Amino acid sequence: MTSLGESFSPQAIVHSYIQRGTMENFIKEAKDGFGLDQMKSHNFLVNEARMMLSLLAYNLTNWLRTLIFPSSSKGIQIQTIRTHLIKVASKKTLLSNLTYNFVFQLNRLV
Repeated sequence: MTSLGESFSPQAIVHSYIQRGTMENFIKEAKDGFGLDQMKSHNFLVNEARMMLSLLAYNLTNWLRTLIFPSSSKGIQIQTIRTHLIKVASKKTLLSNLTYNFVFQLNRLV
């Protein structure tokens, strides 16, 4: 049921609602994945700067998503990207950041 009435064709109405749903999904991902819904300060300028940085991160992520990922994975959300790339990568690089002397300490433990 819609109030658009006879002004538009049914195909135009459906197309409009599909675009609206897509935009709502973009807003949801920005809020959930980049903290766009969190305004922790009472200062307008601080909140504005935080929002601008969040939007920059969102836009960079979308840009990298279109450049790097195959077409079958372009629709994945930021949580999936974080899980596969950032969280897994941080676990794999843990031992590469040890100091030179730590190798000798590891041999004594074994």
